[in-house]
Amino acid sequence: MLKIRWLSAAAASVFALFTAPSRAVIICMAEQNIAVPQDGEGAYINFVTGMHGGSQGAVPGFDFDPYASQASNPSNQLKFYWGSASNNGAGVVTTGDTYAVLTAGNAIGPASIFSRAGFTGVTTAWQAGVTVGYLGTRFTNETTNTLTYGWVHLTTSAPLGFPMNVLDWCYEDGGSAITVPQLDIDRIYCDGFDDLACAGIATAY
Repeated sequence: MLKIRWLSAAAASVFALFTAPSRAVIICMAEQNIAVPQDGEGAYINFVTGMHGGSQGAVPGFDFDPYASQASNPSNQLKFYWGSASNNGAGVVTTGDTYAVLTAGNAIGPASIFSRAGFTGVTTAWQAGVTVGYLGTRFTNETTNTLTYGWVHLTTSAPLGFPMNVLDWCYEDGGSAITVPQLDIDRIYCDGFDDLACAGIATAY
């Protein structure tokens, strides 16, 4: 049975060090509730360690940076930045560079269509305001060096996407596809070592 681990940010770095690479699990960061500033930096987030901050230098190996474009028309509209191409960071799109708002049951994996477009990326659906929406993602896990698929749970507001919050995220650490949850499962914090505490939500995906 595939295990699902909900981690606090503090537990994530410990878990990453001691997880056996041959045993794939879905790893989730629960209840992050990161308020994204409506400015040109936004919030840089490392999906593996859970670190986040207002500058690239503050978050080594960041995977995702939602921000407000200062050069767009109108200005201060939501955009996504994926950092260095070496990380393979990207988001799921409907077509071209139009970022999709995913919902329960949508799968993210090798068959998905991705874009790395930053300033030129189309985030219209996200700017319109989303209460429960998921952005499909891919990135290279710096711990396992595996191309990894996941989703990040966002809330946005019309007309430009702000105020915006990053609520939580999950990824499959073995490089396989992952599915947006069908159920609003309880967010159970696990320390990465207690299988019994996590097993109760292992079939929710």
